[in-house]
Amino acid sequence: MIRVTAIETGKARMKMAQRTARQGRGPLGRKIDIFTDHQWVEPLPILCFLIEHSEGRFLIDTGDTWRNSVPGYLPGWNPFYKQVQIRVAPHEEIGPRLMAMGIDPSEIGTVILTHFHHDHTGGLDHFPHSRIIGPKANFAVSTGLRGMMMGCLPQRWPIWLKPELVEMDGPAIGPFHASHAITKDGRIALVPTPGHVAGHVSVIVRDDGVTYFLAGDATYSQPNLLAGKTDGVTNDAMTAAATLKAIRQFAGQQPTILLPTHDPDGPRRLAEREVMVV
Repeated sequence: MIRVTAIETGKARMKMAQRTARQGRGPLGRKIDIFTDHQWVEPLPILCFLIEHSEGRFLIDTGDTWRNSVPGYLPGWNPFYKQVQIRVAPHEEIGPRLMAMGIDPSEIGTVILTHFHHDHTGGLDHFPHSRIIGPKANFAVSTGLRGMMMGCLPQRWPIWLKPELVEMDGPAIGPFHASHAITKDGRIALVPTPGHVAGHVSVIVRDDGVTYFLAGDATYSQPNLLAGKTDGVTNDAMTAAATLKAIRQFAGQQPTILLPTHDPDGPRRLAEREVMVV
């Protein structure tokens, strides 16, 4: 049996226009809407997910870091960082959270990144001895000035970071045209879910009788997914909408528990094993 555990690592606040974009808005219009929006959503969790499998412990994403609160940590020249508020106390980082669960971070065999945005990579410092896997296509747009403009902080990544960059080189899984197996038994696999950002992936975990769909930021919430509502971050709304459709189709084919990174209802659905109804 596979065990999946949600771990909250602080809170994030975003504008309403970031969580749910206005229909018909292009990439520039979506960014303008975020900057001009005066409404903030409630504080949302920054979730990581621990998978305990016969082949070891796998951690999906690493959350963010308390250092966001340190002046100069976020690049002041990028005004987008003023449109998002990250609140992480030192004890809320993923390392201390795992230690509180009785798990030393060195016992995490593999860390999987759905993408390289800062609220998914901020906890990497806790895993210098772990295998780090990330999508090659997303890494390609996450480094250098381009990455820094798109919500990544490559200048803050650990100096030892050399992620194992993977491609979607495996067979189709349901409506997803390709995949990448993580475990030998195929029960943990990556599938392409681009849209929020290019190269984004989600993690499929097949347990007995149910599949966990660890969606990263492919959607911010299950209601948005079911309604086909894309976020304000995407520069490719058509691709984002196609990804949401593929996830719904997948959930229609098998009992699926949806677990996005910032969905406050996700931990409850996980605890109650509530599957998505499409």
